[in-house]
Amino acid sequence: MGSEPEGFKAFFENQWPKVVSSLIYYHRFPHQIAEDAASRAMVRLLLDWSKVQSPKAWLRTVAVREAVRLAQQQHAALPDTDLADERAEAELDAVELALMVGAALKTLPPKQQKVMALTIADMKPEEIADELGCTAEQARGNLAHARRALRRALGTEEEA
Repeated sequence: MGSEPEGFKAFFENQWPKVVSSLIYYHRFPHQIAEDAASRAMVRLLLDWSKVQSPKAWLRTVAVREAVRLAQQQHAALPDTDLADERAEAELDAVELALMVGAALKTLPPKQQKVMALTIADMKPEEIADELGCTAEQARGNLAHARRALRRALGTEEEA
């Protein structure tokens, strides 16, 4: 295959180890099946790259289906022991944390969601205020309320 579509190489390098880790630690597939399934899913994604609207979700779904198919073909039993690849566990922990934060963000009022999204995008309160049509003080206040609500939702704030 000549050249891959724009952005695919970076996507592959970022997502392939995460998909393999997810298949091993979350879905409990053997390492070889996880790698084979992730590879097959990536090849299918490459072929349909221009048609896929949510490549991360598409990739994970197809990878799990491929892993199930491979496990059935090989009659591979799921491992009974804990696996200990610390890097993969750390990546999975990061994914779980991102999912928890994402769910917590959805519980915030719309203005606080916007302020947090813009803060995560590395904007200063003054820039956020310009974007949202409010004062910098209001942006800071919404940011403070959002951070407090997120700490409570994630269980990282001590009760007074």
